[in-house]
Amino acid sequence: MTTIRQSIVAAKYHKKLTVLYTLFFALLLFVFTLLSQLVLTQSIALRYILGKWDQIKNALPQVESTLNEQLVDSNDFVMTLYQKIFVLLIISSIFIFFLLSTYAAHVRREEINSLYYIGIKKGQILKHLLLELLIPIIVGFSSVLLLLVLFHSQFVSESITINRKFVDKYFDQPTLVFTQTEELSDLTSQKNGKPLTTSKPKNAILPYNRISLFDVNSAEAPFKQTFLDFLTNMLLLTLTAIIGSFIGFYSHITLLSYRRDLPA
Repeated sequence: MTTIRQSIVAAKYHKKLTVLYTLFFALLLFVFTLLSQLVLTQSIALRYILGKWDQIKNALPQVESTLNEQLVDSNDFVMTLYQKIFVLLIISSIFIFFLLSTYAAHVRREEINSLYYIGIKKGQILKHLLLELLIPIIVGFSSVLLLLVLFHSQFVSESITINRKFVDKYFDQPTLVFTQTEELSDLTSQKNGKPLTTSKPKNAILPYNRISLFDVNSAEAPFKQTFLDFLTNMLLLTLTAIIGSFIGFYSHITLLSYRRDLPA
């Protein structure tokens, strides 16, 4: 408990470094959460749209389209890209905290020398420095969680919009093709002895994004799943922060020449 208390006092004393850590932790946590939300809403949208498309096919067997293939291809492309971004984000997080810890160790060089001078071992110094991450993690976690609770609906809606824009940019617009069979042609050309004109010509094409088939309600993404993903991301980011900071502090203390005594 004494060690934790000392670390908290030190974190409060070095306010600028604490604020810097907090900002980066909160920003990275938000980016992790946004990426997880994009994956979640993308999977929900695919399942939701394919479900409505199955209903359309059952009701209108004369409708032909490559929608299924297009949706699956676009979904696979987006999910693969998100996975690559996620891995890159993890590596970037470790590197960012490595740089932050190296900078923090440089700023506190004299303080670390003083700890060496009074006989504190390197392992204990590293322990103190890492425990000082406690405040930035707690503050960053609380801040992002508060925003997530207050603006969850807007957060989900924006993730749906981002996914839709991304798919529209990299994939041709899905199309719906109506083909008339002979039976359908007979039914539409005669009724009560009168010829009927179809509202759409043969093989008419309707873009999907102009009908409700692509509409996905933000209520389809429950807060519970978003919160679970948020907790997972928080634990993962905490781990990357510890790894990056440990490497930074350890390399700075070990590789650079620290004085073992202070000048008189």
